[in-house]
Amino acid sequence: MYKKSLIIVISIACIAALIFISDIFFPKEYAALDQTNRVFVLKGDVKIKRAKDFSGWQKMEVSTVLEKGDMVETAESSTVDIVMGRDTDKAIKVDEKSRLEIQEINPAYLNLSKGKILVAMKKLEPRSSFTIKTPTAVCGARGTAWSELVAYDKTKICVFENSIFARGVNENGKAGFRKYTVDEGTQRTLLKGRPISEPQKISDSDMEEWKYWSKTVEYLRAGKILIDDFNRKDNFNNLGGPFGSWVVFYSDANQYCRDEFSAFERIGETGYGLKLAYDVDSPFSAYNGFFTNLMGIDLTGYRYLVLYIKGDKREGFTTRINVELKNKFQMGKLEVNGITDKWQKIILPLENFTGLTDLRNMKELVIVFSDLNATKKEGVVYIDDIYFSRNEEQAAL
Repeated sequence: MYKKSLIIVISIACIAALIFISDIFFPKEYAALDQTNRVFVLKGDVKIKRAKDFSGWQKMEVSTVLEKGDMVETAESSTVDIVMGRDTDKAIKVDEKSRLEIQEINPAYLNLSKGKILVAMKKLEPRSSFTIKTPTAVCGARGTAWSELVAYDKTKICVFENSIFARGVNENGKAGFRKYTVDEGTQRTLLKGRPISEPQKISDSDMEEWKYWSKTVEYLRAGKILIDDFNRKDNFNNLGGPFGSWVVFYSDANQYCRDEFSAFERIGETGYGLKLAYDVDSPFSAYNGFFTNLMGIDLTGYRYLVLYIKGDKREGFTTRINVELKNKFQMGKLEVNGITDKWQKIILPLENFTGLTDLRNMKELVIVFSDLNATKKEGVVYIDDIYFSRNEEQAAL
């Protein structure tokens, strides 16, 4: 009896020791609680294949919640952002021509079989981490930001904040024993069955892509959705949607609206603001303005539209404009007054947009210059940093 008890005690001790050693050399990929994977915004042709649905690939929609076994695929010029966890403590961006499978929800384990993914994570709780597997690498971290690009038989890893661990994948698809570290500001490459490459400096293009996307994540974590900061100097907003000026009657030479980037009139010390030169001084009905595509975002739970605006003192400007918000079936309107030649933060309660009762699937934000309400029918107005917010400390207009 004594021998049997001793054997049991020794066996338990051995098992405990094995578990301890396993945790040191092969750490488990635990994930933090509240592991909800919800589509925040998507651009272009993005498809989903449900693990519990045998109907094949389907078009993905904003606010889709991904579950274990689901697969996501993006076409050329198409991307999807997925927010994960409470207060967006984890976020990923699946780039164009990529395929991603949600292999596990808790622990978090993603399989990137092709393409590129960007990851931004706050520091996770103790014994928590986040893992991505590719055909040649297994990478994870507990609080960092990085990207992985799968190209043929290699995986390029770029780390933008802190560091991550990485293991190579052998010919049988199993993670190798050796664990590598990729440090902040460096990129390394893993080929199947070979040691990791020496660290190199992250390319300017990869760093620029990260800086641009990380600002969107920063706003989300603050309870905001950044629409336009105009700092990239192209005709797509921070959601990936097109923007530009418009005129209803192009045949009328007496009216126009023209947009261009301004390096002199902007919010902040770097980047650009948007200059809108308008003219609604016509013997005919005249209205024009600026639009930006909202890419189907869900504004449920958001309370304010915020933007910065000023008029050009030398060119002159209207002190009054109209702002419109559109979803698939509705359009809400609100008049903005009191524009001056100084930058102002304008806070517009969404509940004040007459005619807009559904904040889901938002399509467009429009600024309108009209001959009916413009206090000066020809002039220049500057716009910058447009976003939606759950809360704003400054009193709303």
